[in-house]
Amino acid sequence: MSVEKVACHCCDLIQEIPDLAPGLKAHCRRCGHQLTAKVPNSIDRAIAFAISALIFLFLSLPFPFLAFQSQGREQEVSLAQSGFDLLQLGFPILALLLLCFIILIPALLLSAYLAILIPLKLDHSRRWMYQVTRLLFTLHPWGMAEVFLIGVLVSLVKIAGMADIVIGMSFWAYVLFAICLIATITSVDKLQLWHQLDHCAGIERAKVQVSEGSALKQEMISCHHCDLLHPANEKNCRRCESKLHPRIPYSMQKTWAYLITAVILYLPANIYPIMNTTLLGSEDPSTIMGGVVLLWQHGSYPIALVVFIASVLVPIAKMLMIFWLAYSVQAGHQHKLTERMWMYRITELISRWSMIDVFVVAVLVALVQLGGLVSIQPGIATIAFASVVILTMLSAISFDPRLIWDNLSDTEIRAINHGQEPLTDLMDDAT
Repeated sequence: MSVEKVACHCCDLIQEIPDLAPGLKAHCRRCGHQLTAKVPNSIDRAIAFAISALIFLFLSLPFPFLAFQSQGREQEVSLAQSGFDLLQLGFPILALLLLCFIILIPALLLSAYLAILIPLKLDHSRRWMYQVTRLLFTLHPWGMAEVFLIGVLVSLVKIAGMADIVIGMSFWAYVLFAICLIATITSVDKLQLWHQLDHCAGIERAKVQVSEGSALKQEMISCHHCDLLHPANEKNCRRCESKLHPRIPYSMQKTWAYLITAVILYLPANIYPIMNTTLLGSEDPSTIMGGVVLLWQHGSYPIALVVFIASVLVPIAKMLMIFWLAYSVQAGHQHKLTERMWMYRITELISRWSMIDVFVVAVLVALVQLGGLVSIQPGIATIAFASVVILTMLSAISFDPRLIWDNLSDTEIRAINHGQEPLTDLMDDAT
């Protein structure tokens, strides 16, 4: 059985990964990070889901997405039209965020998957496919189709008492698109895809002669994009041609800069109205917390909890966790390593879900425009809150979790590693 030596993306521990049978996945034996997974029929499944997703995305654009009816007047909006409506209403930043996160980036992701996987299925590999693969995994966090759908559901609950809501065919097409997009992403493992590219190109990477332990302390560098190990004196990755760095350049400086800016913007995001509702000439501004209270008063307890968790608890928790991670690294803390790794993974997982409230405002503004009868306008807090979400995402991405383990002495590292074996287990049935 052939093995490959890789350095864990989260703790920099070099370990051997054997050829996995379909349905198995391997975890780092020190920090528990998933190193790779062997998805059965990966390429076939991903191609089928990606093509289906693009078809559903195309069907979701031209037809009615939602319709708002009140006192004989009706406002109908399609997904493609919503961005242009926001632009015409004088909200270009909101229009750009909506179109990029829910249409353009997901479409680019699916196109990139097909551009890579179809040639691989035909046993072809080209140099440009390596660059596209690198871009593909960089864009993953910024596709927010499922977050947008939750935002739409919250929007429907918020305006259900104002008028009748009609769900159009495009809404259901977009639901199917989001499901197929998630299925596409979960069908492809990052490390296995890089291996398949090399295999189709007829490239066999030379095995590195390293022992178990930290890659950095053995003067080795792991490519941040494709995980290929290199000697420390090399400047560019042999596989994907990206710049090689022992750690993310200026990781702590960028993490602190993004975090502090997010904290500053979080204050106006909560103090000022996130949207203004005008009903029969009477204006009613609403803050984020005010919207949660209103949903609760109307009896929409599950939706109120979702908005409260995503828009209030999650941003605060993210900022506190990133603060503690950055502070503990700079203070040289050498304890609670497992807890800090879980904090890091949670920040990666929950970062983008705070965008729900921004999508709620975008949907309501595009949909509820009935002149003097009723209309909704975004408040100044909308852009501030969107900036908080984006900045906390960038802060989490900029933080290098390997810095947590760099503070450990050689004796402590040997004590942690002693007696542990590589972890492999069965994949979830859903995968």
